Amino acid sequence: MKELSNQSNSKPRTFPYKNLIIELHPEVYDPAEDSFLLLESLHINPGDAVLELGTGCGLIALACALKGAEVLCTDINPFAVQLTRRNKDRNVHHLIGAVEIRQGDLFSVLKKKELFDLIICNPPYLPTKATERTGGWFDIATDGGHDGLEVTKRFLEGVSAHLLPKGSAYFVFSSLSNQFILKQYLKKQRLFSCIVACHQFEGEELNVYRVSPTA
Repeated sequence: MKELSNQSNSKPRTFPYKNLIIELHPEVYDPAEDSFLLLESLHINPGDAVLELGTGCGLIALACALKGAEVLCTDINPFAVQLTRRNKDRNVHHLIGAVEIRQGDLFSVLKKKELFDLIICNPPYLPTKATERTGGWFDIATDGGHDGLEVTKRFLEGVSAHLLPKGSAYFVFSSLSNQFILKQYLKKQRLFSCIVACHQFEGEELNVYRVSPTA
């Protein structure tokens, strides 16, 4: 496939994270407070099978591989897939584990028997009106639908089918969305949940949830 054009012929934007150098792209969500809050909430063991949905620039996937995890990451955005491949190639000499990249929507690129110790997702969580959408790839990373939970609900619907028996999943939730609806949906999907990290902003609180199937 012909490579999608980068932002320009100029030197790409990058930033350091531990031993990694991460390239950014204007059509891909830049790591922000939510990304780092999620990343710092994870407990990764060498050899863990990790799935990251909506990898963006690949920061979280690569950080898990730094600790020896075997990572599969996905994104529906073709710019994100190519960006993550470039970031993997740029940092491969630092990785203890492996990273595989697939393009697709959430769990759609998985086989039924692919199971994971950890599943990670930073879904779009902002309530979004139709008039606020521009139709670009960047919108996909931020558009949570009318209640902010459109992608989160689809994530929770599929997560149990791809977790190992003692596995768990992590996702980000914003107080700008409806927490009561989220709790009702977790109950509907028979998922045990707890908040493992939170960060207060002016007018918003971000929470990282850890979920696992109930007995």
